Amino acid sequence: MSLELKPGDRVRLTTRGCASGYSPGDKGTVTDGPKHHSGPGPNHPYYLVAMDKDDAQRKTVFNADDLEADTE
Repeated sequence: MSLELKPGDRVRLTTRGCASGYSPGDKGTVTDGPKHHSGPGPNHPYYLVAMDKDDAQRKTVFNADDLEADTE
């Protein structure tokens, strides 16, 4: 992901890695982020995303590298 996403941005999952139950190309809307992990270890940004195929109240956490802007 080259651009920082913000709430309201449409995104799709990349082929780099996906959470269980999702496939590359699945789409959603960023609801929060970027956030950063606290504590020891890598501090990679992540986002909360409302995926189109889920209940609108459900938010899923994705690492920034798992997302790209959906320009379609």
